[in-house]
Parts: sequence; C-alpha cells; structure tokens
Amino acid sequence: MLDLKEVGFHSLQNSKWFGLSPDEWLPTVISIHFDPYHGTPYWLDKETELGINAIKEIRTLDDLKILGPMCEDDLRRYPIEHFIPKVFLSQKKDFILGETAGTTGRPKVTAYRRDEFHATFVDWFGYIAEMRGFPTAGNWLWIGPSGPHIIGKAVGPVANRMRSMDPFSIDFDPRWAKKLKPETIGSRRYLEHILEQALDIIETQKIDVLYTTPPVLEALATRMDIDKRMAIKGVHYGGISIGKDAYKRFKKEYFPDAVHISGYGNTLFGLCLEIEESPTYDLEYYPSGSRMVVQIVSTVNGSHLNGDKPGYERLSEIVDYGEEGQVVFHRLDESFFIPNMFERDKAVRIAPTPTATEYGIRQDGVRNPTLLENNDNVVKTGLY
Repeated sequence: MLDLKEVGFHSLQNSKWFGLSPDEWLPTVISIHFDPYHGTPYWLDKETELGINAIKEIRTLDDLKILGPMCEDDLRRYPIEHFIPKVFLSQKKDFILGETAGTTGRPKVTAYRRDEFHATFVDWFGYIAEMRGFPTAGNWLWIGPSGPHIIGKAVGPVANRMRSMDPFSIDFDPRWAKKLKPETIGSRRYLEHILEQALDIIETQKIDVLYTTPPVLEALATRMDIDKRMAIKGVHYGGISIGKDAYKRFKKEYFPDAVHISGYGNTLFGLCLEIEESPTYDLEYYPSGSRMVVQIVSTVNGSHLNGDKPGYERLSEIVDYGEEGQVVFHRLDESFFIPNMFERDKAVRIAPTPTATEYGIRQDGVRNPTLLENNDNVVKTGLY
C-alpha cells in the first residue's frame, strides 16, 4: 500500500530549499531578485535608493536588516509585476495570486509560483497531517473565504492531498464581515446565514473533517448534535489565532474523537503548523523550511506594531528562547521576496523540539501567538 508519509516527505524534499538552513538558501534568493537585468523591479529600485550592492552585502539572514523593515503599504499600491523577478514574467500561467483579507487595512497582494504554492500550503500540511494520523479519504467541510484569498485556493488541493474529494464549502467574505461591528444585528445575521448553510450540510452529509476559523467553529459546535460532533475525526483551524482555553474546549468537549491541527501564518508568507500535540494545550508552530523564517524581536512597552525604537534597530534584537516578543516574518521564495515584515502579533520564541528535528525542521518556531496589546485600532478581526 502507498505510504502517504513517504509521499509527503519526498514532495517536500523536491523543493530546492528543503533541508537547507536560511543562510544556505538566502544567496540563491538574493541573486534572483537583485539580478541587474532579470531581477525584481521593486527590489532593484530599493537597492538604488539605499545605495547598496545587495548580492555582495546580503549573505546571511542577519544581513537582511540593511534593507530595513518591509513597508507593507507597498504591497497595496504597486502592481503585482513590480514584485516578481523579470525572469519569471513570461511564465504567468504558472503563478497563483493571493490577496489578504484586509485585517490591517486595504488588502495586500502577492503571488506564488505553482510549485512554491503546493510546497507551502499543500505538501507541508499533508506531511504533518499524515505524521499525526489525520483522517484520510473522508469528506471535508470548509467554512471560509474563496475568491482572492489564498486559503480558499489551497483547501481543495489540501483535501485532495489527503485522498478526499473537493470539500463541501460555505463561502463567506471576510472583508464584509470586518465591516460589521461585533454583536450587532448585522454581524449576528451574517453568522447565522453561514451557520444555517453549514448545518444543512452536516445534517445531510457524512462529514469527517471540519476546517474553519475558531469563532465560526465555536458557534457551529454549540449548534451540532452530539452524534454529529462525535463523528468528526479531524479539525483544522486557520484564519484567526486560537487561545489555549478555546483549544482545550474544542479538543476535550466538542470534538474529543478528532485529530486537531492548528495553523499559523497568512497569505503573504505561508503556513506554520502545530506539528505535535501539547499536553498543556499550548499552540506551538513551526515553518516547513528555509523559504519561510519567523523571528521574535523585542517589543518596547509591548504597545505598538513597530515599537518605539526604529525598525532597523529592533530587527537585531532577537529575544532569547522562552521569551516573548513581536513576530517578524521573512519570505524567501524565488518568485517573491518579503524580508523584515513586522507582524501584528506577539509570541514566544521556541527551539525545534525532538519531534521537529525528526521531521527535518531546523528552524525556530513560535508559541501561543496573539495580537499585540493596544492594536485594536489597527487590526480588524471578526469571523476571519
């Protein structure tokens, strides 16, 4: 019989970056994006603006700080071609577009080459899911956005990767949901509209796997009959971070017979996964390899997205293991390069566990990511 764990491992192993450290992989990425003839317009302009020679000066991850913090507004205002190396622009049919949900304002745009997309969102989940005994060949119910959102484009291939048919799906628009103030009539009616459709599918179909955001799953679980809840064998979470108390409730009370896997990431960078179950219900996430690096830097008063110090300084202030700080992502793909992005979240820095090392993970992870304090005026959350 086909060993899906071996298939998952070899799918990742085919990626050029798999098994390399970020310092080993970074020169390849820099050489592509800063090639003077075939590189990326945005980064070539930035190189001129900063007066640097990126190929000579950026050799290790620590060197990325000379580029300064990524301006996320640039991902909102420039055409997509501005961020893709010229060498790939003749291969547009091989790219998959993604837009963010507008959590921090106007949506940002990105793209993945098809092989990068599958390694990032499909093979990585499939590998960890198989290692953890996530159900295969069952029916999935996906409750979340489609349209321009990368998660909606990934869910079908992910289900197929687990030997399942395309998921049953309930579509919703997270951008519209964010416009509705919590606990208003409008927000309650919108959630009710989603739940009615989901419950209809659950009542008429055999559903083995639920994939949605924690707020939607909480509302759905309270409406489901106990027999339907006990029939769920797999739960995957995305879209919004989940807290320890809620996670414990889902695992012990609502869906005790299911394998639960939570994810952390976003459209711009990809997916970190909970690779093993925590007896304390902590949420510990790891990236798949050197194409995505997550670092934790110090916060000043823990109150601002970019702290009170200049971003250039804070990029060097990596906290010790076990300490909490602000999340900084680096995306090191051949097709799209996003270094030094300060995220809206804080988390604890963690080293690879023995299980992570066994799975081929050599990089730091994060524990219990959650919104930085006093960012309610910046971040709009809701159902997604």
